[in-house]
Amino acid sequence: MKTMEWGFLIVNYLFLGGLSAGLFFVSALATFLYKINEPSPYTRIARLGALLAPWPVIFGCLLLIFDLGRWYRFYELFLHLRLVSPMSIGSWLLVLFTLVSLVNCYAWLTELQRNALFAKLPRTLAFFSKFNYDIDHWRRWLALAGLPISVGVGIYTGVLLGAVQSRPFWNTNLVAQLFLFSALSTGCAALILGLAGREKRAQELRLLYGLDICFMVLEFFIVLPYLIHGQLSVQAVQDSLKLILGGPFTILFWVFFLGLGLLTPLVIELKELVPVMVSNREFHYNRFVTAGAAVLILSGGFLLRYIFVFAGQMSAMQ
Repeated sequence: MKTMEWGFLIVNYLFLGGLSAGLFFVSALATFLYKINEPSPYTRIARLGALLAPWPVIFGCLLLIFDLGRWYRFYELFLHLRLVSPMSIGSWLLVLFTLVSLVNCYAWLTELQRNALFAKLPRTLAFFSKFNYDIDHWRRWLALAGLPISVGVGIYTGVLLGAVQSRPFWNTNLVAQLFLFSALSTGCAALILGLAGREKRAQELRLLYGLDICFMVLEFFIVLPYLIHGQLSVQAVQDSLKLILGGPFTILFWVFFLGLGLLTPLVIELKELVPVMVSNREFHYNRFVTAGAAVLILSGGFLLRYIFVFAGQMSAMQ
């Protein structure tokens, strides 16, 4: 009897990796929008995104290591670089992204935060204190370097599935594009959630709403071609789509992911932002509605990966 090889650990890894990629991408964009040494709402977006970006992917990679079974042999992934293996390329890409995002996070620490960080080091690691200096002048260079890497990580989470040709549910490059825009949207949502509870954040939220709407629209218009492509494809792909077209994942896909996780927050954000854009008036927001929309987007991003991981494996069992 065939069993599921990938479970919840992989779902969480794909979601957390995409979330980090989205956080870094939005932070990098905001880094290029603010002027150095001038107060700007974009500075707060750039800083919050930079401080949050490394941690989801680090936790996700730890989950991936434990999913390997013999977790203590994870280092073997880095003994060779196989350019024809998505797993090998992705492993090195994740390491590079993690390093860049950690340095970028450090570049946004204040002097007080850096001093507190190095003060907590044990005596055996006291020599690291020589690295306690300001590197805020690196911020734009780090954003420039990390921007394409974050896009690569966002795409990779979908390529990892699409490379498995024996799973007809995954067998299209649209999966990588869908995961990329979902990752960017969840990054926006995490920042919206982080800023929604604070006062006088209208300018930041206006930018994040605009970006998030673009990402969600693009995500929606990848879902449609995915379904159309599947219906016009070979019989195996058509049969695999039955998992979300009357099969066990139908309600989860159409109601919870597409309805509540994508279209509902899209309508909420459009309703908040469009009148402001048309009349050019000041942006006002309800913090509870804003936070609720962000939670729906994050939940939808997780459900997307849950559906694709499990439905994809079931498509090979039929």
